[in-house]
Amino acid sequence: MAQAPSPKLQALLKDFQQIASMSGYLNHSFDPPQLRLFFTLYGRVMVASPEEALTITPRLQAWCDLQSVRLREGSSSAIMPPQVQVSAPQTMPDGRDYLVATLTFNTKVTETSYLRVRTAVLAVYQEAVKMREAGLQGMLADSEADASPDATPIPGREP
Repeated sequence: MAQAPSPKLQALLKDFQQIASMSGYLNHSFDPPQLRLFFTLYGRVMVASPEEALTITPRLQAWCDLQSVRLREGSSSAIMPPQVQVSAPQTMPDGRDYLVATLTFNTKVTETSYLRVRTAVLAVYQEAVKMREAGLQGMLADSEADASPDATPIPGREP
């Protein structure tokens, strides 16, 4: 007889589902004492034309690669390496053009080992929402500043 998931694992699932609904979705399976999570994140960018979409595709790919690294590092490698797919330019029914990057990744958490995964996943979904609302302009510049060694002060040393 299969063991029922604990109330704590069920609460964790609801929390992760809320995060994923920001810009994607989540599939799951209970494997007590673990919860297996299968995320899909969408990074959508509106563009002026299909030609512009083609010119920013490498920047969108770079954004995806950066988010993949953040997921892995932020979760202490508990999240498996994400799969990335960037779509061809698409047109909405109202005539606006856009690109979509899809990151799919999975992990498993337990009642005691979920915090790093949650923090990493939340940060990446928040970045996807920012990009959807503000566009790709400035996203990589902000990200590169975060990644710069000069941006991280050395304790005991004045900048």
